[in-house]
Amino acid sequence: MSNMSYCRFENTLSDLEDCQDNFKNTQSIDEAQAAIDLYRLCAAIVNDNDLSDLEAHLAKLQDEDEDEDEDQDQDQDEE
Repeated sequence: MSNMSYCRFENTLSDLEDCQDNFKNTQSIDEAQAAIDLYRLCAAIVNDNDLSDLEAHLAKLQDEDEDEDEDQDQDQDEE
């Protein structure tokens, strides 16, 4: 089942943390192979994405959110 796009990373983070805690506790060949595949995917994600770009994107979203909050406050003051 796929995650909803608005909470994809939040849901996946908790799942990844569980996987990290249990990487060496796989009980089957399929799970051990999936752990290897997950490791490779995580490595690809790290290699394909620049952390500073992600942090800059977060800062932009936070700034936009603050601007929206200020606009709402001004609208309420005018009423």
